Amino acid sequence: MRATVRVGEYVWRPLTDSDADTEFVVRLRNNERFRNMFYNTTVTPETHKKFIRAADERGEINWLIEQDGGQFVGLASMYHFDYTNRKAECGRIAMLDPKLFHMNWMVSAFTGMDVVGTYKLWIETLEENHIVARGLERIGMVKEGLLRWHVIRDGKPINVWYFGGTTETWHSVGPGLIKRFGPPKLISFEGKKMLPPQPTLCL
Repeated sequence: MRATVRVGEYVWRPLTDSDADTEFVVRLRNNERFRNMFYNTTVTPETHKKFIRAADERGEINWLIEQDGGQFVGLASMYHFDYTNRKAECGRIAMLDPKLFHMNWMVSAFTGMDVVGTYKLWIETLEENHIVARGLERIGMVKEGLLRWHVIRDGKPINVWYFGGTTETWHSVGPGLIKRFGPPKLISFEGKKMLPPQPTLCL
């Protein structure tokens, strides 16, 4: 699944296995600022390319966020699309500019709910990621539970917070985000949509 979305001077475009995209992913994901936020703590060019080449088969959306002028400024993804229960996970987020965290929720909600047709998006974050957890609560996502010993990281079981946001969340916080950052605009979409379609904010 692939989607390209523009918000102002930023474009969420499909992440590729090109040398330029790969170099950025490896540099960002292995940076100490972001490395400890992910389940997998080390990314190599080879693991990135293998991962991204199988992403379409897994039915994922993987984005590289690019600022006008060609500067790479972040990564984000949507995955685990559940067509029966109309939900998906959004995550694998790393942003060089903190404001992109809020913009990314807007883009994810728009893409998931207005374009694909989900009722719910969720995100998991390590229990120790207090900054991420506070940011998720500020954009209206609800801390629905603590998943104890949910993942093994560096050989140790660790807890993970589970946050959820629904179409009600999107219709509540979306207008404020749109007013602040401008409306997300769908440039292109390839993939399976859920039916019936959702009432939309932006399309």
